[in-house]
Amino acid sequence: MLRRISARYSRGFLAAVIAVAALVTAANVGPARAAALSPAARTATHTTGHQGLPPVR
Repeated sequence: MLRRISARYSRGFLAAVIAVAALVTAANVGPARAAALSPAARTATHTTGHQGLPPVR
């Protein structure tokens, strides 16, 4: 019986080690690089206040 219990825990421990190794590998891959160095074609322009409301003094 002890052998079955230890086998169960060893499988769980091995699965946890594999999961941690996969997460560390994915974290070390790094962010994706931009395809082009040019800025975006359209960017948002923000104005102060909301449309239809008077400006606050």
